[in-house]
Amino acid sequence: MGHRISRRALLRGAGVALTLPFLESLSRRPLRAQAPEVARRFLPIYLPNGAHDYWWPQSSGRGEAWKLSSILEPFGGSLKPKLNVLSNLENGSVFNADGSAHIDSASHARLGGAWLTCVDAVAVRAELGLDEANGISVDQVLAQHPAFLGKTPLPSLQVGLSTPLASCDGEPCSSSRSVSWASRTQPMYKLVDPLEVFHQLVGVAPTPDPTGAAAVEAQKRRARNKSVIDAVLENAQRTRARLGTSDQQRMDEFLQSVRAVEQKVVGVSSAMQGAACAFPSPDDLPRAEQSATAPRQTTKTYDKGAHADAMNALIALAFECDITRVISYMLEDERSEFTYDNVEERAFTADGSSPKGGTCPEYHSAQHAGGDVFATITWWNVAKAADLCRKLDTIKEANGASVLDNTVVLLGGCMHGGDHEGDRLPVALVGGGNLGLRTDQHLVLQKRPLRDLYLTLMNDVYHLDVSDFGRDLTGAKPGRISELLSG
Repeated sequence: MGHRISRRALLRGAGVALTLPFLESLSRRPLRAQAPEVARRFLPIYLPNGAHDYWWPQSSGRGEAWKLSSILEPFGGSLKPKLNVLSNLENGSVFNADGSAHIDSASHARLGGAWLTCVDAVAVRAELGLDEANGISVDQVLAQHPAFLGKTPLPSLQVGLSTPLASCDGEPCSSSRSVSWASRTQPMYKLVDPLEVFHQLVGVAPTPDPTGAAAVEAQKRRARNKSVIDAVLENAQRTRARLGTSDQQRMDEFLQSVRAVEQKVVGVSSAMQGAACAFPSPDDLPRAEQSATAPRQTTKTYDKGAHADAMNALIALAFECDITRVISYMLEDERSEFTYDNVEERAFTADGSSPKGGTCPEYHSAQHAGGDVFATITWWNVAKAADLCRKLDTIKEANGASVLDNTVVLLGGCMHGGDHEGDRLPVALVGGGNLGLRTDQHLVLQKRPLRDLYLTLMNDVYHLDVSDFGRDLTGAKPGRISELLSG
């Protein structure tokens, strides 16, 4: 299928097809009188192990009527006016006919698998008679719809930060190590090595081919210590000559930023013993989560913060260049077992937090310990999500809005917290102000299915006209959350 993007340029070189951001100088003249297309994007960011109770704000309402909680403090300043916090969304009705929130067994895996699908994978497997199955996830409903399909080089992208192999709770690992499902039988596993993600973005290839020409050229560049910018330099000079002064400056800044991202991801990949170190065989895709030697904590070379910063930069690059409009981002696997010794523990109250000294333990044990260690790890992950949102908010689009304004960022988890309950889920939406969302509010609902949030987004924000999604064993009819909408 041909792409219908008309105002993007490609810089081509050996094994490279680098998509430029929007440049007005390259717009087709007949389009200048038309309103530019709004590139509607969706970015679900998965928070494992639920959240500490300090996630939820003490006050509700809009504007000055509500204040950020101590864990959501990183969304202060310019981001609070673009934030929605939703309380009392539940997904227990997917599992229990009485709508109760308790899951008897394998709560991490079963709730994690239902986060974007709103179905019980156990029930789907029983229906199909298969060892591995689930429902299609909301991000893939979007990616496969005509409103999205064919408009970008990559239909969607799945990325994450999890390095060690976390426990799968006795369930298929696709329930806790992936949140995206293209069909009931096709999990979309995340890419963890940032260099692998980078190669996809600069090669605009839907899947990595370790034996293909692009892969061979990438390997040569690494061996010669060359950048992708070197590969497209001649093409870039010709393109630059066609641009106006302001676009020339933007292109120069963009190429510099791509080089900076490349340097960052090569460093992180090397620390993870990933694609920067050795090119894999077709049977050994370079996902760090598949390696027994992947870092389980801070090492002399690996730092979780640098990994998150690199992935944030890649997501921003993918959206700025319109390489894809749907990205799912797992901050960790559900039941994460990474040791956060890179994070200083903080002391929390309902009003704020401050450095406490010492470092944080392994994530899953912290969830059960509760207290400041669990709150600190939740806060750190929130801070990385906020960093990404700020980055997206600095990128301006053709319609004058920021990338964040044209994106719904969903930050949330599959369970409440250490109680492993499937109600009172941590859920926040960031951005979407140019897509019809009412923002700057803490919305306290009367126990609503998570499914209703997804239907509201699919129909009222992305205009898909979807009549139903997921399952609700209580028999509750699908509904829209009108309080989220500005119109």
